[in-house]
Amino acid sequence: MNDRKDTDTNKYTSKEDMDLEIPVVPEAPKKKNKITKNSPGLSTELLEKVKKLESTVIKVVLVNCERCKAVIPVPVPKKVILKSELPVVPFSFVHKNLSQKDQHCITLHLDHDFDIRRQRLSDVVISED
Repeated sequence: MNDRKDTDTNKYTSKEDMDLEIPVVPEAPKKKNKITKNSPGLSTELLEKVKKLESTVIKVVLVNCERCKAVIPVPVPKKVILKSELPVVPFSFVHKNLSQKDQHCITLHLDHDFDIRRQRLSDVVISED
């Protein structure tokens, strides 16, 4: 058996685990903070926009857009997510940054609780044909 230092015992949950060299299960990475209407630092203008967009058929998801460098409200039709057979539903939203330039698309992967599982940015090219 290998000579172990005392500090090695912190890597195991019990003596038996140490003898069998079964390490402690590492902690899961911390989730990013979900942005909600109650999150600190949101502007009143943004909250008013959310109120206008949200309805019985529309759920507004707040997203941190890396391209815009801002939190944007994304209106999502509830039935698109709730009636999908997929557990995580892709949903794309085309928008412009705050100066109304640089049109781009943010694709959100939403679960049935409207929590964002993944998000991706892409450029948008609109054909004139």
